[in-house]
Amino acid sequence: MSKANPGSDPAKVISLLCLLVLGSIAVAGLWPFDAPHNAVSWLRDENGLSFGGHGSAVSAGAFRANGSLSDAGCSLEIFLKPGRITGDGSILAFDSSPDPQVPFLLRQYGTSIAVMRYLMDERGNPYRPWFKVDHVLDAGKPVFVTVTSNKGNIAFFVNGVLAKKFSDSGIDSRELTGRLVLANSTVDDSWTGQIKGLAIYNRELTSEQVGKHFQSWTQDQGPSPAEEQSATALYLFNERGGNIVHSRIDRATDLTMPAKYFVLHPALFRSPWEQYSHGRSVWKRWSFWEDIGVNVGGFVPVGFVFLAYFSSVRHMRRPALAVLLLGFFLSFAVEAFQRLLPTRDSSMTDLLTNTTGTALGVLLYRSSSARGLWTKALEFAVTSSEVELQGTMDSVRLMQE
Repeated sequence: MSKANPGSDPAKVISLLCLLVLGSIAVAGLWPFDAPHNAVSWLRDENGLSFGGHGSAVSAGAFRANGSLSDAGCSLEIFLKPGRITGDGSILAFDSSPDPQVPFLLRQYGTSIAVMRYLMDERGNPYRPWFKVDHVLDAGKPVFVTVTSNKGNIAFFVNGVLAKKFSDSGIDSRELTGRLVLANSTVDDSWTGQIKGLAIYNRELTSEQVGKHFQSWTQDQGPSPAEEQSATALYLFNERGGNIVHSRIDRATDLTMPAKYFVLHPALFRSPWEQYSHGRSVWKRWSFWEDIGVNVGGFVPVGFVFLAYFSSVRHMRRPALAVLLLGFFLSFAVEAFQRLLPTRDSSMTDLLTNTTGTALGVLLYRSSSARGLWTKALEFAVTSSEVELQGTMDSVRLMQE
């Protein structure tokens, strides 16, 4: 295409398309431009909190360690009701790991529930062991889940009954430290459902104690007074109003519910491997590849229309290089701003795929067949606008006569 006069109709159309592409990228990458309302509410006729699609609560202060793992072990029990059994979500997280964006998690995978940990091997390399029990959760049905641990095993109990035991290094009580997040991870991974009670103990509960706790939580909405005194963290969720869930053990770890949805440790340029391995379900990994396709395709117009602009409207010596740099820095700016938005995920994957999409747009514009279609489309747009303008002028003239 020959160089167009900056004031000509083809140049105006190309310039308008550039603005439309920039606007579309901004909306697609940064919408809704602000944090949504924190979707947390009290249950009306019983103890507990209801968490919507983007809702979470966080401890005001950090839980402190009381030493390393001893023969006493540790236990965690939670009374919950999942809102759905499709998709995934983090029910509970502690940001105790060296990487706060990879926390200790209690997580839902469809009808399954799992514990995910962050440990270091003998060479100092991090790894994430996880322990999953299938067919535990059912949408709209309450369930009492207990995880007990000692030095040599981890056991899951469902409604007071042993569901599965794993022979592995036990959960160190120090893993249940740091800030506590409910219905979310330390990054955006929100969970939908209700939480009616939560307790943590610095000892391994026996099978008999687990059964008794199930009875007391489901009948009396909490542990017995004797068991309450032995807990290191206890939330009864019986306030039924306000934005604080009080801890029965330490008011420094009261749970707060901010007005706006939040993530505790927002990511900045998350690595591709971390983003891919975060979702172990088929649905999550399919979503990862789907996002790659969307990101590549979304930036193809950037490469195409801006190469047209720099080749025919504002001529440059190396227009292709300028467009590639533009696509890279445009994506960089969007990903940097996404760190301020809790519902968006800033990742290196997006930066790479967006730049790849820009390069594909450049190649597409340079192909003769695409260039021919572009020229015809541009001529049609200019002709249509001229006909429309002429029709408007004729209508005005007739009205004046």
